[in-house]
Amino acid sequence: MVWGRVRIAVLLPTFNEPALAATLASIRDQVAVEPTFDVTVFVVDDGSRVPVRRDALEELLRADRPGRFALVLARHRVNLGQGAALETARRLSLAHARPATPFDAYVTMDADGQHRAADLAALVGPLASGADVVFGNRFTGGTEIPRVRALVLRAARLLEWALTGLRLGDAHNGFRAFDERGIRAVQMHQRGMAHATEIRQEVARAGLVVAEAPVRVHYDEASLAKGQRSWGALAILRDILYKYLFAGVS
Repeated sequence: MVWGRVRIAVLLPTFNEPALAATLASIRDQVAVEPTFDVTVFVVDDGSRVPVRRDALEELLRADRPGRFALVLARHRVNLGQGAALETARRLSLAHARPATPFDAYVTMDADGQHRAADLAALVGPLASGADVVFGNRFTGGTEIPRVRALVLRAARLLEWALTGLRLGDAHNGFRAFDERGIRAVQMHQRGMAHATEIRQEVARAGLVVAEAPVRVHYDEASLAKGQRSWGALAILRDILYKYLFAGVS
C-alpha cells in the first residue's frame, strides 16, 4: 500500500479531562506540519460532570489552520468506562468512513496529554507496509517511566503474553493504530480498563498482522495524581486477571 493523502480517524474518549482542549490543539497543530495528514477526531465524552461543549471545540476549527482537521463529538449520559467510550468512537468512525475516501488509519489515543501527536506518523507508518495493527511501545520510545509503574508493566507484559500469545514489548499502552480490517476485528465488550487486554485477544484471534512503533508517553504531576504511580499500575494487573477469570462476561 502506498499512500498520498493519509486519512486518519483518531478515537478519543474523555472523562472530566481538563487537558482535552490542549490534546486536540496538539493534534490540529501536527496536521499543520504533516502535509499528507487529513485527520478527523471522534471525541466521546463519557459522562463528564461538566459536559464537553461543541461550541468550545469549534473554536479549534476556527483557528487559522489547513482544512484537514475535523471533529465529531458524542456523549454518554452516564459514565460507562473507557472501554465503552472507545467502542462508541470506533462505531462512529466506521459509520463516518466514506467508500470513496475511506480512512487509512484508526488511532486510539488518550485525552490527557500522555500521548504525543508528534508520534502519529511513526505509529501509522507500518500500516502502509502491511500491518493491520500497530501498538505503541513506550519502552523503546525514550519514555521516562516511574519505577513502580515500569515494574508492573513488565509483569503485565508477561501475563499478556500468556493470555494472548502476542509477544509485545509494552502492556496496556492505549496509543495504537489499526487499518480497516484491524478496527473491525476489535469490537470491545469490556467497559473498563480490561478492554486493553481484550483488544489484544481479538487481534490474536483474528490472525492480524502486528507491528510495534516507538512512542514517548508523557508523565506529569497531574497524571501521577490520578493514580498512575501505584494503584493505577496495580489496576492494570487487576483488570487483566478479571478478563482472564471472566472472559465470557461483558
